[in-house]
Amino acid sequence: MTGASGKTGRARQAKSGQRAAKQVSGAEPVISRFGRREQLVVAALRLFSERPYEDVSIDDIANEANVAHGLLSYYFGGKRGAYLAALQMVQSDLQVLTRPIRSDGDIAAQIRGMARRHFEYFRAHPQVLLGLLASAPSDPETRAIEEATQTQAAQALLDLLGLPENPPSMLRTALRGCMGFLQEVTMHWLTHDEHLEIEQLVELCFVTTVAAVANAVDHPTPGVLSLTASSVAS
Repeated sequence: MTGASGKTGRARQAKSGQRAAKQVSGAEPVISRFGRREQLVVAALRLFSERPYEDVSIDDIANEANVAHGLLSYYFGGKRGAYLAALQMVQSDLQVLTRPIRSDGDIAAQIRGMARRHFEYFRAHPQVLLGLLASAPSDPETRAIEEATQTQAAQALLDLLGLPENPPSMLRTALRGCMGFLQEVTMHWLTHDEHLEIEQLVELCFVTTVAAVANAVDHPTPGVLSLTASSVAS
């Protein structure tokens, strides 16, 4: 039973990774290979990435997916359900895209890669992030998705740096601050300063993360020492 569920989880993660990679590169997902529900979610994500929530209708999503309009009500109960499903797809995509990749290089290069893929993803899906952050303060369902996305990113950093799964309060505060900083930088970039190069934003977030972690860790792990050394060297 455990082996079967593990294979299913890996297959689902692989599908999410393939879709996310296509979306970051600008290629359209091959929706004919997906189930009907996922076909609708992909269509919804495409539209919500391009337009604000209020400018997308049920008819728009159905037409984009080339399916009968009644299927949206059947699977999601309406536009809001489709929107939440699209946000959950974003969360799954980011979990894959912003995990460390060893082939990027050392720990510093892996953290830069995580940030780079984050910015590339939201450059392709600008309205998704803007809508999520605008609604999260007053909407418990979108706030839960935002919280889960931040928690996943913070855990990926902890794992990469060899830090405890339940960090002390200072480190936990520092990591959440880094996640908030990344979101605010991304939001301001998408709304005001799109002329800035992604590599400039990556370096800004990298330097901020290094400083926050270095000042919040009492007993640096080899991963933290490697990170701070790389920062000084660069």
